[in-house]
Amino acid sequence: MLSPFESIRIGSVELPNRLAMAPMKTAYGTMSGEVTDRLIGYFRRRAEGGVGLVISEPLYVHRRGTEHPKQLGIDADDKLDGLRNLVDAIHGAGTKIFAHLNHGGRAANPKAAGGPPLAPSRVPCKRTGFEPEELTEGQIAEIMLAFSDAAVRAKEAGFDGVELQFGLGYLVSQFLSPTANLRTDDYGGDTQGRRRFAEEVFLSVRESLGENFPICVRISGSEKAPGGLEIEDALGLARRLDEMGADLIHVVTGSNCESLPWYFQHMALPPGVNDDLASKIRTKVGIPVMAAGRLGDPNRIREIIGSGMTDMVALGRPLLADPDLPKKMKEGRDDDVLLCGHCLQGCFVKVKAGVGIGCNVNPLVGHELDDIPPAEEPKHVAIVGGGPAGIRAALTAHSRGHKVTLLEKNTLGGQFALACLSPSKERMSHPLRSLVAQLMRSGIDIQLGREATRERLSGLSPDVVILATGSRPSVPDIPGLDDPITGEEILTETRQAGDRVLVLGGGMVGMEVAEFLAKRGKEVAVVELLEEVARDMDPISLKMTLKRFESLPIELHTSTRVLSFENGSTLVAKQGEQHDLGRFDSVVVTVGNHSHDPLSHELREAGFEVEIVGDAEKPGKLYDAVTSGHAAGVAV
Repeated sequence: MLSPFESIRIGSVELPNRLAMAPMKTAYGTMSGEVTDRLIGYFRRRAEGGVGLVISEPLYVHRRGTEHPKQLGIDADDKLDGLRNLVDAIHGAGTKIFAHLNHGGRAANPKAAGGPPLAPSRVPCKRTGFEPEELTEGQIAEIMLAFSDAAVRAKEAGFDGVELQFGLGYLVSQFLSPTANLRTDDYGGDTQGRRRFAEEVFLSVRESLGENFPICVRISGSEKAPGGLEIEDALGLARRLDEMGADLIHVVTGSNCESLPWYFQHMALPPGVNDDLASKIRTKVGIPVMAAGRLGDPNRIREIIGSGMTDMVALGRPLLADPDLPKKMKEGRDDDVLLCGHCLQGCFVKVKAGVGIGCNVNPLVGHELDDIPPAEEPKHVAIVGGGPAGIRAALTAHSRGHKVTLLEKNTLGGQFALACLSPSKERMSHPLRSLVAQLMRSGIDIQLGREATRERLSGLSPDVVILATGSRPSVPDIPGLDDPITGEEILTETRQAGDRVLVLGGGMVGMEVAEFLAKRGKEVAVVELLEEVARDMDPISLKMTLKRFESLPIELHTSTRVLSFENGSTLVAKQGEQHDLGRFDSVVVTVGNHSHDPLSHELREAGFEVEIVGDAEKPGKLYDAVTSGHAAGVAV
């Protein structure tokens, strides 16, 4: 069988292996689209991890095609110096790098682009709601020139090749799509007319670069949208690209405007779709084909490449979680890989917020240039609590040379373990198992089933105690609310609910508990005080959750306050009026958590140096807990 670590030739460039870093927006650039030291450090770290090829984040070829305020540009010569620095850093790590060239079309951000989106037709992007301006033939020619000029700049900056974005619902695929392209001129109409822009862009770039400079083209094997592009369209486009001189086809799925869950490869979607589509395309072309999309499992990578389904695999988020994934695979250390859960919380959410891409389980993302020196004076650090904050604090402190003892009275995982039990979030168990495995192999003294007390900690004589004791569910004071069940008790099935259940609190946990119960045949009502449910859930997950709710016995009551549970009635207030929701067999409380810190005051009085991390300091999300634990491990 073919190994992922056999070399492969892409045009005139030979790659040492068949693993690539996929293009992902980072929000690490400047507001004017220039490279920063932070961005270079981030990319160099992934290159050092052993990929055979790095593909840059999307570079806008024309300002009006910008997706994000901090996206990198390649639209002008004044950006060349920064791009050269990026290329030199990747080459210094022994890896090749391609420049990913893109124009957002109707998916562009008007504020970042400096004007309304431009597209083949005035068909709004469903994601943003913005209606684009229809491109004139003069503007089409201008954008084609922008692509070829950008390709020349990439070559001048030292890139080893370029990747053209012809998929994922961006400008070129908008021309290809029968739902986005309603033109009646030479750039619309039948398949050949809609394909004209793609062909002209490609040929323009090929002419500007010459025959020997590698060109990869990224296409959607399916847009997964009603009336959108499907595998038959992708097969025809791939064959034509092969005829015109493309060197590599990069297969993805989805559309930025039409099908965000597929675009982002959400963890709730069925696996194996992208590699199957890529395999179909591979049988129809004579050039290498690469697949991307939730392919971070080492065994799956070996299977895909070894069986000949694809020639290469592109990794995006898996390299956020563990940039050394390729190196560990090659060395046979699969069990040491920190796997990605595809949760979108540290990556998509952080980029959308403009703070820069991150990772729920790898706090070093974006901080690759930070100096984390070995401990000058190794200490004995006792950590109380084996949730995500405690595990991360232990691993970081241990890596710096401290002696670490971790005490956990139950099992490892804490709130992280609960996340894996929620519907459609089973994939989150992968990074949890990886973190626990790293902890167990670290040599750290792990004492399970050991409740931390002042006496026990005194016997350990630690120099520092880090408290990662987590949080506990909050229970509101409502007349008649006796012995409610917590969301944790439902998900762990330590308590059972009756047939008709009221879920008190419609945040993320409440929604997950409601779905958990409804899928087990319960009739569920969710009461939420705010106007909207799940404000703490990312918009993609929320939309998918609400879609699933449509086929489940779940009622949502927003802007609603529960007043009392008395005499078989559930009295609520909504918009100034009182209503009776009837009798419920069980009430599940999911109104949030409060910090659980039973030790800090007592330990400080006894003279211990104490740090509090994670939910014990302030209830938050997984990203916050891991970041907090890491910071404590660095500070001790």
